[in-house]
Amino acid sequence: MASWLESLDTTLFCLINQAGQNSFFDWFMPFMTDLNNFTYILAILGAYILWRERRGGLVFLVFVGLTLAITDPFSSRLLKEWVGRIRPCHVLEEVRLLNGCNTVYSFPSTHATNIFGAAFFLAQMFRRLAPLIFVIAAVVGYSRIYIGVHYPLDVIGGAAIGLLIAWPMRWLKDRVMTRLNLSPPKKGEK
Repeated sequence: MASWLESLDTTLFCLINQAGQNSFFDWFMPFMTDLNNFTYILAILGAYILWRERRGGLVFLVFVGLTLAITDPFSSRLLKEWVGRIRPCHVLEEVRLLNGCNTVYSFPSTHATNIFGAAFFLAQMFRRLAPLIFVIAAVVGYSRIYIGVHYPLDVIGGAAIGLLIAWPMRWLKDRVMTRLNLSPPKKGEK
C-alpha cells in the first residue's frame, strides 16, 4: 500500500477511534457491531418476506443465504489470509478498544462485506427503505473502526467486495425469478 494512503488510513482511524469518542457512541457502536443483536429482527424480516412474496420470497432468501455463504468465507478466510494486514489494535498505540482485539487479520472487514452484500438485496426488496438500509450498513462498518478493530480502508474495501459479490448474485436471482414466473409485473402490466 502506498505510504501516503496508509498514513491517511491511520489518521482517519485515529480521528474516528480516539478523537471522535463520546459516551453515546461508546454504548451504541459496540451494540451495532454485534450482529447477534439483530437476530430477531432478521428472523421477523425473513418471515415477512416469505409471507409477502411466498415462493418468490423463498427464492430471495435462498439467494441472500448463498451470497452470504460466499462473502463470509471469501472475506474472512481467503482475502484476510492473502492480504495479511494486521489489525490496528495490534500495531497502534492508544487504540480505544471497546471489544476484544481479534487475532485474525484486518483487511477486508468481514462485517462490512456481509452487511453490504445483504443490504444490496434488501434494498431491492424494500426500495423505499433503501437509503435507511445502506445507512444501517454504513453504521455497522463505522462501528468496526470506532471500536478499534479495523481501519477505514478495511471497511471501504469490505463494503465494495460485498457489493461486487452481491451484484451478480442478485442478477442471477432475478433470472431465476423470471424463469419461475415469480417476478412482480412491471409498471403498466397486470
